[in-house]
Amino acid sequence: MHPERRAWRLGLPQAWRGGALMMALLAAPAAAQTVDGALDGIERPAAPGDPVRTAEIDQRTAEIGATLRCPICRQQSVAESSARIAREMQDVIRTMLMEGRTAEEIEAYFVEAYGPWILLKPRAEGMNLIVYAGPGLAFLLGGFLVARRIRRGRGRDDEERAEPAAPDHLRKADRRWIEAALRES
Repeated sequence: MHPERRAWRLGLPQAWRGGALMMALLAAPAAAQTVDGALDGIERPAAPGDPVRTAEIDQRTAEIGATLRCPICRQQSVAESSARIAREMQDVIRTMLMEGRTAEEIEAYFVEAYGPWILLKPRAEGMNLIVYAGPGLAFLLGGFLVARRIRRGRGRDDEERAEPAAPDHLRKADRRWIEAALRES
């Protein structure tokens, strides 16, 4: 049977079929939320032994560990290192997350314990500003010097075209003598 005929058999005009389908698709997520009880707008936290919560804490532990330097390894984060102290630091991070501390509080704890060098990405304050501003300033200074050199070179080229080049190794008296000899001849 032709699709348009089926639609008329159901008693719906063809234009309404698409609207009815769209309404059904939009209503599906709302129906799923009512099953969860999410319509009240309050999301219940997961239980401590919940595998979803454990996975979330493991992920946040890895994210925070990626910002901290392993005290033993060279330029390796706590998350990447397999050193015993790095594993202990990850356990401390995990415990602090389970206690409800934020990433900033955990970083502050490790900075207080080990000093600011424990952060893989130094904070942009004090002398560390040189690390952040230095490359940009060096680039700007280099661009300024190149532009200045190009402008000076163009100015000299214009002057050389205006008057013929005279040998610089001659004294003024020698130049006058040569010019006088050229006039006489």
